[in-house]
Order: sequence, then structure tokens, then C-alpha cells
Amino acid sequence: MGVPANQRGPYRPMRFEATIEDCIVEGELPDGLEGGFYRNGPTWRRPNKQGLETVYTIDGMVQGLVFRDGKVEFRNRWVRTPKFVAEERAGRSLFSYADGKFDDWRAWGLGDAIRDEHNAGIPQGTANINAMPFNGEVLALSEQGCPPIALDPITLETKGIVPWSSQLSDGLFEKVCFGDGAFGPHPKWDDVKEELWSCTYRDRKPFISVHCVTLDGVVRTKHLDDGPYCAIAHDMWITENYAIVAFAPFLQDRARIAQGRGIYGWDTSLPTVIAVIRRDDIDGPVQWIEADFEPEYIMHTLSANEIDGKIVLDGPIFNSPPFKTDEVFPPGGPFVPFWQVGTTCIGRWVLDLEKGRATSEHLSDTPAELPKIDERFWGKPYEWGFYTAGERVKDGMRMNTVMRRNVHTGKEDSYTIKHDRPVGVYESVFVPRTPDAPEGDGYLITPVSYFNERHTDFMVFNADDLPSGPVAKVVLPFAVGWTPHGHWMDFH
Repeated sequence: MGVPANQRGPYRPMRFEATIEDCIVEGELPDGLEGGFYRNGPTWRRPNKQGLETVYTIDGMVQGLVFRDGKVEFRNRWVRTPKFVAEERAGRSLFSYADGKFDDWRAWGLGDAIRDEHNAGIPQGTANINAMPFNGEVLALSEQGCPPIALDPITLETKGIVPWSSQLSDGLFEKVCFGDGAFGPHPKWDDVKEELWSCTYRDRKPFISVHCVTLDGVVRTKHLDDGPYCAIAHDMWITENYAIVAFAPFLQDRARIAQGRGIYGWDTSLPTVIAVIRRDDIDGPVQWIEADFEPEYIMHTLSANEIDGKIVLDGPIFNSPPFKTDEVFPPGGPFVPFWQVGTTCIGRWVLDLEKGRATSEHLSDTPAELPKIDERFWGKPYEWGFYTAGERVKDGMRMNTVMRRNVHTGKEDSYTIKHDRPVGVYESVFVPRTPDAPEGDGYLITPVSYFNERHTDFMVFNADDLPSGPVAKVVLPFAVGWTPHGHWMDFH
């Protein structure tokens, strides 16, 4: 068979492991740039038993762009999850899924695995959504069905499931072995309190659980027992005092599959409610905030500020989730890329803790997604946000711009990647100029896939001067695979 139809263009998989020990650099790399930019993404390795080649069934591949001693190295390696290792030994796919019976967009691979003697006791998920540094390692993170996987930050070799995973709650799927557990793809690291916060969600009570992990591997958990429905909590916020998770009516429920429906739902009759948890009292009561706005969805968070008794939650706001649901789309038809399903803009939800109410503000008409901050300021007051932006087109959004925004004043500046053929502008990462530099003082690194010409540039910008364009480009002689998310590890 050829490459699956839903993995072409910017989604075309990079199916080989590569090492480039001295990458070509155009321009001048900034002095003192020492660290690694790690990215992770779903990569097609072999045909699935059911032909189900989706984000949630194919394997993870981590890319590492390492800056050391004025040189740049590139590596990419498969994330060797329990599923990957078992299938590698067998030389074939071992998993089928309850929603694999569909032959259209309803087939996600998020139904229960059909168990047999070949896959018994093996978590069905793949760690392919994000790569994030924690405690000297790089964690490969999944949406559902796989615990965090630790990687070596230089070689990218898989070290194994993290030792604290047995303390995690289950996610969408029940645990199938010791060490199985769910953590969510977008943790938040507070370097002052040395806490890593994340959440996971499921289609049974408690619908969402919040986890806090410390460097010694101790996990504290808050189950949101009063959560109203099975919301998809893909991301969350932290401030100095609070952890915040939203219940918006984008649903994930395996019961829908048996009804002939896709697992995702968008039920605008349900209210949006937001859970506010005190970080210094994770076992204490949850404050529930009710939204005074029509249903909308924040898939990826920017960050949050506490201002005058209110919590300001920033992020790109979708008018509806960027996934097909049968409330909107009839059965039939293929998977459609995210930018062609929903439209988005930068915005914020403002929580009034005294009144227990939330309001929504849309701050710009410009499409925005894949938000980033200076991650030293997670859990602290922050001022600067970065994201991928673009323009509205007939079939959704064209994302071709990197943008910086002052979240207090609204001032924006940007740089648009112009090319005579389509390119893939992937999620950026912020790199501090020095470990103690002021917030936002540093560089932005943006991967750009010229997938038609089969090469890739990692563009390096001065973060405070995006309009001047990149000061350097790290040039790779192939198109890297699609990697939705990644982070920077500072070697200083």
C-alpha cells in the first residue's frame, strides 16, 4: 500500500531514523545557545490490521535539534512504547479497535482495543503528541492509552516508562498492566515550586483527574468528582496559586461508537464550567465557575494571570472543536485537517472568583493556534505570548505566520513565511537569551517544512524583532515529519 491518504503533504511521515552531527546553518547562530529543541509526532510505520492510520494508532517519533558548542545536531528516533516493541518483535500490527469498523472520519482508534493473546497486557496507546523535558530526561507524552515514556536528551534512545507512572490514574481506557496510567499531553512545569502539573480525562466518573508530580517522583492527584460530563481536557492552566481545568462541551465517549457514531461529540446544550483548584491544598474543595458565554473551545492554553481577584485564562478560542463530530457532519467522508474544520482567534476567559462567573473576550480576528510562552513563567505573572497565526480562507485557515503579543497591551508583531508553494509552519518554541534573562528576552525557533521540495528549515528569530526575519536557519536535507508539539531543554 502507499502512504495513507490522510498523511500526505505536511503530514507525510518521516519513516526513517536519521542522525546529522553537524547541520548546515545559514546566517549566524546566537552566542550561548546551548540546549535541545525536542518535538514529537505521529508517524506511520506499518499498515494497521484494520487500515486505521490515525493520530492515535500510529507510532511516535521524537526529533531533537541540539545546540552545543556553536554547532547543531539533529536526531530523530522512534518512541519505543510497549506497543511499538511488541509489534517490532512480531513484524506486524497487533491491534484492532472498536471504531475500526468505520471507513470514514469516525474511525479514530479511540475505541477499546480488541484483545487477544498477542496484545494482552499491552497499553494500546502511542506516545506521539508532545516531547517535554523533566528531571533531566525528555518525556514522550500521549493523548490517551500510554503512560509517559522517558528518553535520553542526547541520543533520544527510549529509557522506558517513567517510574512514577503507577501512581497515575487511568485515562479513557482502564489500566491493563502495572505502570499503565494517563498523564495528558500538555503538562505545566513550575520551576520555583518544582511541580509538574497535568490532567487526564475519561468517559466515566470522575471525568477528569489532575496530577501534580515532584522531582522525587511523588504524584498527588485530585479527582474532580463533581465534574458534570465527559469533557476533553487536552490542556490546562496554572497560576501561582491555582490549577485550572475547563469542562467545555467537546466530548469523548466510547458509548457513542456502539451507536454508530464517532467518539467525539459537540453538545452545545451543556454548560461550560471551570474547575479552580488551590495548588497549596490539592485535597481541598474545588471552586466551580459557570460561564456566561455560548459554547466555545480552547484546545491549547497560552497561560494565565491573577489580576484583582480574577483569573485571566488566555488562549486561542475555537468557535467549535477542530474535529468532525456527527452533530455537525454526516457519516461518510475522510478525516479533514484541523485548520479546515474550525476557526479560531486569540482570546481569554476571565474568571470572577467572588461572583463564581466567567466571561469570554475575543481579542483579534486573526486566526491563531499553537500558543507558546517563555516557559520559565508558567505559574507566574506573564506578559508575552507567541503563536502560529495566519489568514482565513475558503476552507478554514492558512497558518503561515509567527506572532508575538503583549497580553496586557494587545500590541502584536509578526513575520510571515512566504513561498510560492505551500509549506508547513509548525509550532515554535521560546528560548531565553540567558537563564536569568527578563521574560521574553531571547529567541523563537520555528520549524518550517518545505514538503514539496523535501527539505526543512528551523528558523531562529530574535523574539523581540520578528518582523526583521530569522537571524539564522538550520537547514535539513529532508522534510521532517509532522510534529504537533515540543519544548526546549536548556543545558545551562
